[in-house]
Amino acid sequence: MQFYQFNFVISQHFVNKSVKEYLALLLIPKHVRGLLRQDKRLFLNGQPVSTAALLAACDKLSFKLSADDFSEKQQVYPSNNLQQISIVYENDDCIIVDKPAGMKMHPHSPNETDTLLNFVQAALAGRRSHGLPASAYVVHRIDTDTSGLVLIAKNPLAAAVLNQLIAKKIIKRTYLAWVSGHLSEPNSTITLPIAQDPKNPYVRIVDPSGQPALTRWVKMHVVYQNTLLRIQLATGRTHQIRVHLAAIGHPLIGDRLYGGPDYPRLLLHSASIELPDLFTDYQQLRRVTSPLPADFPRQLYLR
Repeated sequence: MQFYQFNFVISQHFVNKSVKEYLALLLIPKHVRGLLRQDKRLFLNGQPVSTAALLAACDKLSFKLSADDFSEKQQVYPSNNLQQISIVYENDDCIIVDKPAGMKMHPHSPNETDTLLNFVQAALAGRRSHGLPASAYVVHRIDTDTSGLVLIAKNPLAAAVLNQLIAKKIIKRTYLAWVSGHLSEPNSTITLPIAQDPKNPYVRIVDPSGQPALTRWVKMHVVYQNTLLRIQLATGRTHQIRVHLAAIGHPLIGDRLYGGPDYPRLLLHSASIELPDLFTDYQQLRRVTSPLPADFPRQLYLR
């Protein structure tokens, strides 16, 4: 069996923490922490150690994990299509790519190979992550018709930690969207709950029985009663931006599903992602940005 090798040098921030506390602060999933403890896979300065051991500055903690230690398996085949994927940022644990509008996120059947995840898997050929070949793991999704940045993990532990960073709202995602109409306020927050439409599983609706959802927007620009918004999500419900803006009477331009004015594409762009390096104290964020694609208008002269 092949193993990912994880090695950490203890910083001053974690001095006098126990190994147990340290792993929890790194957001290592609980079931993984249990495996490391039960299988005696934890080593401090090269020696086996219990989770009760206290850490000192510059100590070296290490452990190994295999893909079989995780319930989520990587089963995406690399695409033979020579589609070029724009890599905006990469480190040993993750990759951020710039998805064009119209490209599906991931395959729904094993024989599908024309999705972003297939193209990323092909782009990762020859790359390694913590000692093993890198594989593409979805962390968050954007709609097929949405363009912009997508965060993808390169190993299963990174995927699990990044998902927690999103859930804890440490990772921040910002979108740009053209919407119909003139919003009178300079900024606002939408807190309408979102549920699946009982008549159509591919559609979402605002409903009191739905999941909590929070969308913050700031008005950037108005042209002919169409407004460019900067939007941040505090939750990640399916179609959240599209449903929320339609619900307040300002559907996205090009959003046929939710009543937006006709346009060649959905005018929603994933413009930036702020994220920390993994396995740190998660206090410092780096901001990765995507330029507006050519088919996303800077000025929208749509009457």
